[in-house]
Amino acid sequence: MKKIIFAIALALLSGSVMAQTPEDKEAAKAAKAALKEATKQANKLLSDGQKCAEEVRMLNQAIQMEQQKGESSNDKLILENEAKKQSTSLEGIRLLTEALATEYIKDNKKFVAYKDMDEMATTILNNELINASKKQPYDRAALAASIFAITDACHGQLVYANPKDPSQELIVQAVRLKFPKTHAYYAYLCQFCIEAGDLDGAQKALDAYINFPLNYPEVADNEVVKNPEYPAAQFAFNIFYTAFNQKNMELMDKYYDMALQFDNKESHDFVLRAKPQILKDQGKTEEWIAALQEMIAIAPDSEVGEIGMQQLMAHYNGIGNDAVDTYTQQLVEKYPNNKVANYCRGFAFYAKNDFDKAIEFFQKSIDIDPNYVDGVYNCAYCYYQNALEKARAISGKKMKSQAAINEAEAEVKSLFAKAAPYFERYREMAPTESDKWAGPLKVIYNNTGQKEKAAEMNAYTE
Repeated sequence: MKKIIFAIALALLSGSVMAQTPEDKEAAKAAKAALKEATKQANKLLSDGQKCAEEVRMLNQAIQMEQQKGESSNDKLILENEAKKQSTSLEGIRLLTEALATEYIKDNKKFVAYKDMDEMATTILNNELINASKKQPYDRAALAASIFAITDACHGQLVYANPKDPSQELIVQAVRLKFPKTHAYYAYLCQFCIEAGDLDGAQKALDAYINFPLNYPEVADNEVVKNPEYPAAQFAFNIFYTAFNQKNMELMDKYYDMALQFDNKESHDFVLRAKPQILKDQGKTEEWIAALQEMIAIAPDSEVGEIGMQQLMAHYNGIGNDAVDTYTQQLVEKYPNNKVANYCRGFAFYAKNDFDKAIEFFQKSIDIDPNYVDGVYNCAYCYYQNALEKARAISGKKMKSQAAINEAEAEVKSLFAKAAPYFERYREMAPTESDKWAGPLKVIYNNTGQKEKAAEMNAYTE
């Protein structure tokens, strides 16, 4: 319809109206009639919406008059009027919003329309916030409608105020003070929606909160808007957390970067670990690997980064020695001074029974962090396993001389001796995990002539 009107207007401007065909005249007539009807409908919506606003004002007066009666007031009547005021306000907001969206309302009528919308929306907002603060049932949808309506109403009053009308001056001054404060309402709404598990409502509220300075540049420099009391990253994390529980990867992706900005270590680590976990549960192996690599790159020296390294090591180890060897080689080249990177590289050599090389990297992991329990245990186990392998080899060979036998046994005994301090250190670090250190220490002590210590280990192994 708008295209038809626009085309006729161009024809009039160009003077081609003189050459109109009967069809053109008919189209122009239809367009004029349609414009008249659309304008009539828009003004009907406007009028009905303003009638709602007037009814709300009358209901407010009736409520106040009844409340002033004190103990003799009719509480039932007050509650009925409050409920009617709420429903009438919602209907009024709907009607005025539809009317103003048509663009058929004259500018000189818009200020009053936005003022009426502001009054009705504020009525709803106050009621719902009071209920929510008292932990009483509240209408979240009504609260959301009121917040969006108040913001639009404040903006509209500033845009369409008549600077020559002194009756509007005080209203505009009040709106200028109120408008920036509406920014915080979206933070409240976002949290309410999160608590209710309403992710659609939460993200709409948060998006409005984040984009408030862009959408309303006239208040962007206000201190309340520039330095909000509630950090958007905290709400982004809350949405991310709820989306994780609902396995909503699309929403997790949307707020991933912002959720990472939340200044809380536990929350930060959760965000990093959550994405790979969901991808793994969904069987998306390539995306899972990429997410782990991203997690490692963001925080290689943190607990989550190190967990990521170990998870990828386990994945590639399941593929085969070549895969885990390639992965751990790249890992240690990228993070040479990371204890877990070195541990992973040591594991790759252990998987190939190259105990000497494995010990080299396990030892480096301990050098980086002397309290790294996995490094201590694996150093101990490599020395121990190497000793057992060589002992088995001796028993299966025919030695040519006693000297050769003595030399081989001395090497085994030396390896057991090297394993001992690591197992003893591990025992100190993990005293309750006797199943990992008691048996090996018993064997070591027996083979190194420490019978009393070997007997002590019997208490743990029997």
